Amino acid sequence: MTAHSSYTTHYPHRHESHGNHPMSYVGFILVLTGFTTAALWLVHLAGDSTGPAIGYGIAAALAFGSAVTIFVMLTRRTHHSPLLPDNTDAETRRYLHEYRD
Repeated sequence: MTAHSSYTTHYPHRHESHGNHPMSYVGFILVLTGFTTAALWLVHLAGDSTGPAIGYGIAAALAFGSAVTIFVMLTRRTHHSPLLPDNTDAETRRYLHEYRD
């Protein structure tokens, strides 16, 4: 068997950049934090805990607002989605060679 046979899946691949910006991870964590604090806001709002409800509501609004700001800025800067970036030409060629040849 040669190195270019159809059994190439066990060979390590070099890492190819998908265009992910590190701030996209921060934005994703802020979205998760926003959902968590929004749930806590709703629980405290239903339980007549006014102080914590206000705090969690503000935290949820800040988390969602910050995430939206990050995603909009990254979308404008990189010209594609910060969470689901486009495939590179090199990655497409590697995929076609490895799985479709």
